[in-house]
Amino acid sequence: MSDLGPTTPSDPAYERFARLVQSYLGVPVALVSFVGPDGQRLPGARGLPEPWQSRRGTPLSHSFCQHVVAQDRPLVVSDAREVDFLRDNLAITDLDVIAYAGYPLRDLDGHAVGSLCAIDDKPRAWSAEQLAVLEDLALACGSEVRLREAAALARSALQTADRRSTHVQVLLELSEAFTRTQTPDDVLDAMQRTARDVAGAARSSVAIVHAERGTLSWIRHAEVPGSPDAIWDDEPLTRMESPAVSVVVSGRPLFFEDAEAMSVAFPSVTGVGGPGAAVFLPLLTSTAVLGGVLLRWHEPLTIDDDLRDLLLTLATDASTAFERAQLLARRADVAHTLQSAMLSDLPAPAGVTLDAVYLPADVSEQVGGDWYDAMELADGGFAVVVGDVTGHDMVAATHMGQLRSMLRTLLWEHDKPPSLILELLDQVDVGTGLDATGTALLARLEPPTESGVRRLTWASAGHPPAFVHRAGGGTTLLDARPDLALGFIPDRERHDHSVLLSPGDTVVMYTDGLLERRDTSMATSIANAAAQVGSLTDLSAQAVVDALGSTGERRDDVVVLTLRIDD
Repeated sequence: MSDLGPTTPSDPAYERFARLVQSYLGVPVALVSFVGPDGQRLPGARGLPEPWQSRRGTPLSHSFCQHVVAQDRPLVVSDAREVDFLRDNLAITDLDVIAYAGYPLRDLDGHAVGSLCAIDDKPRAWSAEQLAVLEDLALACGSEVRLREAAALARSALQTADRRSTHVQVLLELSEAFTRTQTPDDVLDAMQRTARDVAGAARSSVAIVHAERGTLSWIRHAEVPGSPDAIWDDEPLTRMESPAVSVVVSGRPLFFEDAEAMSVAFPSVTGVGGPGAAVFLPLLTSTAVLGGVLLRWHEPLTIDDDLRDLLLTLATDASTAFERAQLLARRADVAHTLQSAMLSDLPAPAGVTLDAVYLPADVSEQVGGDWYDAMELADGGFAVVVGDVTGHDMVAATHMGQLRSMLRTLLWEHDKPPSLILELLDQVDVGTGLDATGTALLARLEPPTESGVRRLTWASAGHPPAFVHRAGGGTTLLDARPDLALGFIPDRERHDHSVLLSPGDTVVMYTDGLLERRDTSMATSIANAAAQVGSLTDLSAQAVVDALGSTGERRDDVVVLTLRIDD
């Protein structure tokens, strides 16, 4: 092992893609790899054995990625030891690479330069869904590669072309602005802001292709004061007399220095938008046509080479960033939809009004283990639970679904108080090897007495305390000392606590994402929230979130469940 290959620094963006692959595909190793004459560089690496994880580089004798690059196509194998051209690769013996799935990362010229890959240390049959996820993430990671290449080209131009230094600086800032975008809206905001501030456009409009409908849909209009409003209908992609459709279908930009020149080429737009210059730019990548951009100026304008280059760079960078943002958003939506689908529809027991809300974190890559449930029991009782499984990934969401199913089964099979049900849940969790950790607040509501009073018995596995909003005013905090969280010591004794609820009282249960603040302790947040709950008149779950939730970026999932004793 004398030649260990190059040493590469960790890169946060590429680490993020490796982390996503590891989470979504459930593999021990995930890599963002680039191949060069000196070996394989790994700026994004998760799970490699040492010394490779620290070096983030290997010689080509330890590289499967070189085959992805050389063949410019995915490489998917279930057991590399059974593949002729791989069985002698030292990655098998030194890095425990047995199953491998890698998709190419391409540069601005469309050439493969690296791969995004998933690795297992035992034979594995890759499912179609896993490969589809890996392909989508590779496309998004490839967008990052191309964005960086564009920024590097701009930096190179800045260093070598003094006579155009001001213009090149603008291109550099433009490219770097798009590397900071995360969501499709971020990209469109950056593009329209640049069109206004740098190119001087009085109006910018964005249209997106809907291939399934065969239309071009105008979704964004940004105008300076004094410009007329513009509201346009969707345009069929067969309407070639439209300059916007023509640009999208052909993939070629159109530049008109004044309205007269535009009306000569496209008579259908004569008299539309004033006398000024107009530019139509396609939003396209190497794999798809995304849409188009219209820029208008109040006055005629000479479109020189510098401005033309700037506008083409604007469209290119926006297209790449928009594609990347769409792919990541789509994956986040799938994960959040899956998690939401595992949450229960609330029952409607007599004499009780239930309401719940689940809100995912604002951070796009995260999906968590927050959950709620409510069910009527075989013995006539009624149970509610709110829980939070440790983690912010698909593993946490999967563990949440399994714990929820276990708990429902235990509640139905055993006529026991909440403390004993949580003890059983802890024992099953650890005993079956699931080993999920997290917190939970489980409560059982008894039938009403003749006066309508009902007893609520609860047990807490390390969970924040619930609030009781009293019908007569004020708040009771159910702050009995919580027991240990789930998944640590399954034979630890747990304890029950109870409170009497009168008609009109409302119990508010939640997960810690509702009250977490960067600059405030959780104890202070709970005390402040208890005071706020006492003054609320609307105690629906969403109203509680609106009243108590942070106004900044939500970095954790939030669950709120409310239970009201009907009058």
